[in-house]
Amino acid sequence: MIDLYNKFFQVLRCAINDNLAVPELSVTEWKQIYVIAQKQSLLAVVFRALERATPPSGDDEKDVFGKLVIEWFGQVRAIERINHNVTANVIKLSEKLAQDKFQSCLLKGQGNGLLYPQPNSRTPGDIDILIRPRRYDLGKRKVVDDVRTIIKYVRLQQPDAKAIYHHIEYPRFNGTDVEVHYRPSFMFNFIYNSRLQHYYADIADEQFHNRKDIADGVIAVPTAEFNKVFLLSHIYNHLFHEGIGLRQLLDYYYVLQNDVEFSNDYNVLFSHLGIRHIAGAIMWILTEYFGMKPDKVLVPVDESRGRFVLNEILQGGNFGKYDTRYDFGNDLLGRNLQRLSRDWRLLRYFPSEAISEPIFRIRHFFWRLKHQTTKLKKPQDI
Repeated sequence: MIDLYNKFFQVLRCAINDNLAVPELSVTEWKQIYVIAQKQSLLAVVFRALERATPPSGDDEKDVFGKLVIEWFGQVRAIERINHNVTANVIKLSEKLAQDKFQSCLLKGQGNGLLYPQPNSRTPGDIDILIRPRRYDLGKRKVVDDVRTIIKYVRLQQPDAKAIYHHIEYPRFNGTDVEVHYRPSFMFNFIYNSRLQHYYADIADEQFHNRKDIADGVIAVPTAEFNKVFLLSHIYNHLFHEGIGLRQLLDYYYVLQNDVEFSNDYNVLFSHLGIRHIAGAIMWILTEYFGMKPDKVLVPVDESRGRFVLNEILQGGNFGKYDTRYDFGNDLLGRNLQRLSRDWRLLRYFPSEAISEPIFRIRHFFWRLKHQTTKLKKPQDI
């Protein structure tokens, strides 16, 4: 299995670096790589290496290999079609929010895709969009006021919309799931979370005005400096929930590859925000397995934590969909046991968040009760 994953990463490096020669593999090995790429939501990305691969020798193997290429190509075209639809929905949703007097900034998703050499090769998910009332520009407002305003706005359209600490579920938009964010992300540790929210508030204006062309429209996307923090905190958070996949790490790889100026002391910044340990782990994985050059590293690599995180990723696949270690059932008790089990497993490597997670969950329970229902009769009340 270790040898197979080594071959997979060799192929992945070839897929994201055209200067590397694709290794000669058997049909069986390509099939195994297909399965891994599918679990990690990297089918279209890895296909770039398959296109340059030398077909196996022998008529029977060539025939099987040809069928695999056709099947794989069909998946790639499906991913491209979904990307076109999601991108169109992103543009329309951004325009709708503007009409409803909200500024918006696209988080992750199609915005990250813009950093890829072939944007439509990134397997799309739902739409995550950060918004704030447009009148925000007229003066300083507390984030808590904006949270109430945004929840009221969404529940005018979907009264039973579920709200959690950083986002609320928006009605499906032309077939695409949407999460409307009033906070980009969060930390379980209260002190680090407070610092993180202040960091986001300080650089918020730049994000909402960082507009980029996408397809036939224009949207606001985060800056590289924002993404270096936001995507790390997002990875960190999902590591404690259902898990993360290589797609999230590839997003971070392209953020760093496209960045030309490091304007912060990231050791200091990441330590201040509580994401230094996960940063060191990700830096090790990106340099060791993605082939990222050392001059792109933000903090010293952490091999011990990196090996642990990589094992979690390979065990669980994209967002932990294939992880069977934490199967305690889907009821309330089962979900809480799953969280505690994961906290215990992560405690050795990430103690601050592991200890804080159960405490945050209790606090979040009362936060959800407080925001469970929102009474609003008139749109102008917003």
